[in-house]
Amino acid sequence: MQLNKNRNLLLVYPADMRLAGKYLSEAYSLLNVDVTSVAYHGRPPSVSFYAEFLSHAFDAVLVVGKKIYAPSTVLPGPFLCTQKSKIPAAWLPLQKEADVLPFIRTLKKVHRRKKNTPGLALLAQWHPQYLRLTQRMTDLLEEKIPVFKWTGDVISRADVVNALGSGLGMGIYFGHGRSVGWVGYYGMRTHHFEDFKGSPLGCLLSLCCKTASRKRTGLSYAESLPLLGVSAATVGAVRETRHTDNMKWAIRICSAINEGIDNLGDLLLHAEPPNIEAVENYRIIGDPFAPLYADENSLQKAKAVAVFG
Repeated sequence: MQLNKNRNLLLVYPADMRLAGKYLSEAYSLLNVDVTSVAYHGRPPSVSFYAEFLSHAFDAVLVVGKKIYAPSTVLPGPFLCTQKSKIPAAWLPLQKEADVLPFIRTLKKVHRRKKNTPGLALLAQWHPQYLRLTQRMTDLLEEKIPVFKWTGDVISRADVVNALGSGLGMGIYFGHGRSVGWVGYYGMRTHHFEDFKGSPLGCLLSLCCKTASRKRTGLSYAESLPLLGVSAATVGAVRETRHTDNMKWAIRICSAINEGIDNLGDLLLHAEPPNIEAVENYRIIGDPFAPLYADENSLQKAKAVAVFG
């Protein structure tokens, strides 16, 4: 579904976080998204809860919940399935209701961008197999969209944080991952973004292990970034993943972008590899409609980022 068409969102939130549900519903409505809000009691609903709702024409689901619940327990994967279709489904964890306000500010920023050329940042650990993959993606995409290679061999950790504040539509990281962050760049963690002042990405994908896992952390790396305003959405894995499967995602993402896909939910639907093990460990955090469009001046800012060599 292209972003200039009417969209329908099923918003599911805790009954005792009524204001968070209200603020999100109002924010999406201002962005021309039709919202159906459903409150739940206790822990986030099981998959069977959605059956009656998804018989209607929803384009995505956003599940809001208390951060004591982990992404792996809230949703079965990046999609919820009906007999006829798959629907992108995202998770948004909150400690308190006010935590939703920075996310809403980011949401409005990225959705109000002009629908012009997307921009993509390719990020990677300094290792030949990941560098080869980013080069392959560059070769497949550079005639269609601007691509910026900010891999670990050419840019420092501090500089890549600033570079990601250029306001591009999407970033993708390849390399080893952990629940607390990326292994690349000598270790990228949530606290490196705590003073983030840049323009947010539309979405940031970590095609690697465990960045949406809660192992030994109160909030995973993938969950933290949308709440800090780094991106409107992230995609991360709750367990280990295989590099061969992530390569499939990468090449199919290139095909989807070249076909004109302009938002995260549709990108994942079109790029989904055929083998279920490549898909089931990933989760969407934040906005399932996150647009891939760049900020108005982001391409100039991205071109000005200094890299080694």
